[in-house]
Amino acid sequence: MRVGEDVRLGDLGAYLVANGRSAVVVLHEWDGMVPHTREVTERVAAEGFTAVALDLYDGESATDDVEAARLQQRILRDPDAAAGRIAGAVKELRNHGSAKVAAMGFCTGASLALLTSASSPIDATVAYYGIFEDHADRKMTNPVLVHLAELEEYYPSADQFRAWFDGMSNVTIHVYAGTRHAFFDETVPTHYDAVAASLSWERTVSFLRRHLAD
Repeated sequence: MRVGEDVRLGDLGAYLVANGRSAVVVLHEWDGMVPHTREVTERVAAEGFTAVALDLYDGESATDDVEAARLQQRILRDPDAAAGRIAGAVKELRNHGSAKVAAMGFCTGASLALLTSASSPIDATVAYYGIFEDHADRKMTNPVLVHLAELEEYYPSADQFRAWFDGMSNVTIHVYAGTRHAFFDETVPTHYDAVAASLSWERTVSFLRRHLAD
C-alpha cells in the first residue's frame, strides 16, 4: 500500500498519494480527515490513480458524533462555498498534470461530490449515501455512480434518489439490501457490511478505470 504526504491544494490541506496520471479526489464523511479517510485514499491509489483526500475542516476532525455534527455545520451553512473550494483543488490537480479528475465522497463528502459535479468540470463522480436535498439538481453531465443503503437512517430513501435522477442516463444507482448508513466504513462496526463494502468497491474501481482512462 502506498503512503502519501500532506500537501496543500488551492486553499485546502490534503493527503496526497501519487500513483497515476488521472486523479481521484476523496471527500470525507462528517467526522473529517480521520485515519479511515487516509486509508481509503491509499486504497484508491493502490488501484493506479493519484488519490487526494481534501481536509474540508482545515485541520480539525471529530472523535464522537457531537463533535462531528458541530464540524459538519461548517459545510451545511454554505455548501456552495465548500464546493468552490473543492473545485479550486481540482483545478490545481489539472494544472499539475492530472489528465482526468474524479470526485469520490462519503456521507457529507458524497453530497459535496454531487454538488461540485453539478457546477464544475469533473470527469466522474462516486457518491456513497449522501446528497443535499435542496441542491438535488440535474445539472451533472459527467458519469455518476451512487451507492445507497437500503435502510438509510440519515439521508433520503433510494426511491427519492431515483426520482431526482430519473431519466438521467449518466447516473447509475446501486442499492445494497439490508445495509444501513456508513456500510462501507469498517470503523463503524454497528453499520459496516463487508459484503456490500466489497461489492461497492469493485463497482467503484471498475467505474473509475472506465471513465478515467487516458
